[in-house]
Amino acid sequence: MASDLIITKKDEVYAKVQCERHLAMELSEFFTFFVPGYQFVPAYRNRIWDGKIRLFNRQSNEIYLGLVPYLKEFCDERSYSYEIEELEDEFSIYQAEKFFKTLDLHSAGRPITVNDHQRDAFIEAMQSRRKLLLSPTASGKSLIIYLLFRQLLDYQDLKGLIIVPTTSLVEQLTSDFADYASETDFNVDEHVHKIYQGKDKHSGKKLIISTWQSLYQMPPEYFHQFQYIIGDEAHLFKAQSLATIMTAANKTKYRIGLTGTLDGTKTHKLVLEGLFGPVKQVITTKELIDKKILADFQIKCLILKHSQEKCDESRDWSYQEEIEYLINSHNRNRFIRNLAISMNKNTLVLFQMVEKHGKKLYEMIKEKAGERKVFFVHGNVDTEDRENIRHIMETENDA
Repeated sequence: MASDLIITKKDEVYAKVQCERHLAMELSEFFTFFVPGYQFVPAYRNRIWDGKIRLFNRQSNEIYLGLVPYLKEFCDERSYSYEIEELEDEFSIYQAEKFFKTLDLHSAGRPITVNDHQRDAFIEAMQSRRKLLLSPTASGKSLIIYLLFRQLLDYQDLKGLIIVPTTSLVEQLTSDFADYASETDFNVDEHVHKIYQGKDKHSGKKLIISTWQSLYQMPPEYFHQFQYIIGDEAHLFKAQSLATIMTAANKTKYRIGLTGTLDGTKTHKLVLEGLFGPVKQVITTKELIDKKILADFQIKCLILKHSQEKCDESRDWSYQEEIEYLINSHNRNRFIRNLAISMNKNTLVLFQMVEKHGKKLYEMIKEKAGERKVFFVHGNVDTEDRENIRHIMETENDA
């Protein structure tokens, strides 16, 4: 007796489902969701669009390859039989550990060891070839990416693309790679080409690290050269421009995303899993602290009390008027300045409005900081300058 669903791989983006028409309709319903905030979109208000995203295409019977595990779930829940092409390869802990030893990993001149959670994330990605690795800040994502890059280069000679959201991350990742290889003969510059802000988009090197903004308008054929794509900060890939890149790369065998967060909506999670693969929780921040990999931390919330006169006056203010008052409050800004200067370690002050608030705080802090180094970082700061500032913050302790 033939199976109810026959699932085959069309390419590296889509799976094809052979089934009866009524099952296709059921699948379409199962994979249909309202987009968060749909009721505010003009197309919905004008009754052009129903506010839903459909992840199963009923005309072509195609679905993102990364959603195949959900097809299995669909069949199991309804007792439908299915045949499916297996997609996973074997890759053992022994193979991984042996490979790590060949890299002679260092950081700042000191040997480093791949932690268990990094090893497990690497193995998961290599076994399944498509995975969304959920790993928090400070869990060592750049090392995981480096391990994947070196394995796919050294053992398979594959050409790859790493996509990051900002120019500073292009430089930071390249710098981290050079640090890991610093005690070996491996020359990162010989293998890595960086793309941002008008740099050449074509290279014969085996790895391109680029911002997505630099590439999303390239023709689909451009992405056929890559056998793997790694997306850092993958939660941003819900944007249509990034989805366009991932669907254009329909010959790309390895698709690995890394992110510290998901926005909590099922639609977002399924789109990302469709583009990359099933989510794998690598480790949590609490586990990193418990294992002494990440330092424990304290959060102190300071609530500033404004005069009763100002509180009464503000009752009829709009949100924008309230913001204007806060960023221009001399007493408040002076408090922030004094608090920052009172810290005797590296200190970071975050702001939202560059000219109206950030610049003002910078000038106030710099005036009182004496010999301490004070840097003002915003969107117009050159990437090389940002990288120099990052290096100072990592090697000094009073900036």
